[in-house]
Amino acid sequence: MFALASLDRNKLCVMAWHYHEDDVPGPEAEVQLKLSNLPLVSAGAKLQHFRIDEEHSNAFTAWRRTASPQQPTPAQIEQLEKAGQLATLGAPETIGLENGEAVLKFKLPPQAVSLLQLVW
Repeated sequence: MFALASLDRNKLCVMAWHYHEDDVPGPEAEVQLKLSNLPLVSAGAKLQHFRIDEEHSNAFTAWRRTASPQQPTPAQIEQLEKAGQLATLGAPETIGLENGEAVLKFKLPPQAVSLLQLVW
């Protein structure tokens, strides 16, 4: 599992991915991200979790489910465009920050990418 973070004033973005050389089924990664040195915000922070995997934000999977048409119909193209949009994994939530720290826990399937956006 790998991760990369970016901070911009009142927003922290963390991208985590579970890459494997071989594209074979495997167990999900149990991810625990400890974020520290965050500003002390009494109201907490809003967390949005975006995901790209077999079931989320994946036009290729949708294309395969429609028998992989070489010349998709306009309706199929519309479905593929919709399937390729970045999807959230659940509703946004507010998380508490204790002493400028937060711990985020989630499961990450093989070959999946998560983008966590924390705004305060």
